[in-house]
Amino acid sequence: MNESPQLYLLDGSSYIYRAYYGIRDVATADGTPTNAVYGFTRMLLGLLQEHRPDYLAVVFDRPREETFRREIYPEYKAHREAMPEDLPPQIAAIRQVLQALQIPSLEAPGFEADDVIATLARRYAAEGIEVTVVTGDKDLMQIVDDKIFLLDTMKDTRSGPKEVLERFGVPPELVADVLGLAGDTSDNIPGVPGIGEKTAAELVQRFGSLEDVLKWTNLVNGRKRRENLQAHADQARLSKTLATLRDDVPLESSLVELERQSPNLTDLIPLLRQLEFEALEIVFTPPPPGVVEIYSDGSGRDSGPGGYGVVLRYGEHEKELSGFEPVATSQRMELIAAIRGLEALNKPQTVRLYSDSQYLVRGMSDWIDGWVRDGRLETPGALANQDLWQQLLALSRQHKIHWEWVRGHAGHPFNERCDKLAKRAAEEGVQAAGADRDQGAVPEEEVAEPVAPVSLAALRLEPSLVEEDVDFESENDGQLKLC
Repeated sequence: MNESPQLYLLDGSSYIYRAYYGIRDVATADGTPTNAVYGFTRMLLGLLQEHRPDYLAVVFDRPREETFRREIYPEYKAHREAMPEDLPPQIAAIRQVLQALQIPSLEAPGFEADDVIATLARRYAAEGIEVTVVTGDKDLMQIVDDKIFLLDTMKDTRSGPKEVLERFGVPPELVADVLGLAGDTSDNIPGVPGIGEKTAAELVQRFGSLEDVLKWTNLVNGRKRRENLQAHADQARLSKTLATLRDDVPLESSLVELERQSPNLTDLIPLLRQLEFEALEIVFTPPPPGVVEIYSDGSGRDSGPGGYGVVLRYGEHEKELSGFEPVATSQRMELIAAIRGLEALNKPQTVRLYSDSQYLVRGMSDWIDGWVRDGRLETPGALANQDLWQQLLALSRQHKIHWEWVRGHAGHPFNERCDKLAKRAAEEGVQAAGADRDQGAVPEEEVAEPVAPVSLAALRLEPSLVEEDVDFESENDGQLKLC
């Protein structure tokens, strides 16, 4: 278990562009574009929910015309297209969201976001903090070490020294040497003509550094390559300077100022409504007093492996549950998810259970009484998933439950969160089961583990449940696959 405090530094500009191009055609009723704001906010919330950092800051770029790199090389990033005209107003709104979330936004005159990130990462890593830089920018690989990692949330990859070596062929401290020789077309860093990244890595591996490559140019294979290295030696040095991240940016912020804070709901909720992000309000709106909310989802294939994901909310607290079943259909996983959520309650509660499975919700809202009356719930083989329906009925009698359907995969933050938990649990369960079979350690049918109950004994809950009608498609006996 990792006990080091966790600092996450988010490359704000990278996140904004990913959000802007990743989500299109989102606007308010009056036509104001909000796709970048919505995408950024969704991605940020996912990061907070999944990783729960102790400290966090979002770092932004200054206009590139104001950075020291443009002073020493006016063509730096000169070929990049101007920002889309509908993006600057959205950046202003993103800053408002961050302010309401009480997440610090940082930038430094004369420097780029990467320099600020490098400065903070190395400063606090030296103090024993584990730093994760959230970015897709390869340039930041040069600051990776045993305390500094990169996280690409779009690709769900985490990079340490090993991954940097695999990517560049050199350790992190030599990445700038490779970029000095190869250049970087995205930043308009020239490098040495005729030398690509692979060749640059081979040269740095062989000679040890950019300076040593230039010193021993006469030993480099290929006449044209030797000539280019000799003719463009100063350009290579300049390129390395441009590619090297500064870690001496004068910053006054302290670690205490980066500590996670609770959102300022007085500002946040009206802002979300102004942006027409009503679906995100639920993330910051606690359950009604006296109510436990359970969101559940299952993921499975016909007679294949499956996973479940559950989020319990009570007061200001949340709890995630997930697990794996080696043999399960999608229907069974939906029922198992609800069972695991209810099993986590250790005393009678007033519950609102949300699921995108009509099979589950209609089964427990409409059909279960009929199954009890006509004996099908107890008659062996009379119902599909009979064992799970019996468990659900027994659990439902311990609590006051309202079963509520939510439309799946339609932007509902908790439904999508449960879906992600379920799919990840299924993938990890398959991998673990395969490894165990290879080692002859654990039989496949014993891979799943019981979920430990969550203690809610300290809560004083009193019933205050508001019933809501939900429309469903017509169903005869509840045995069709509706989930």
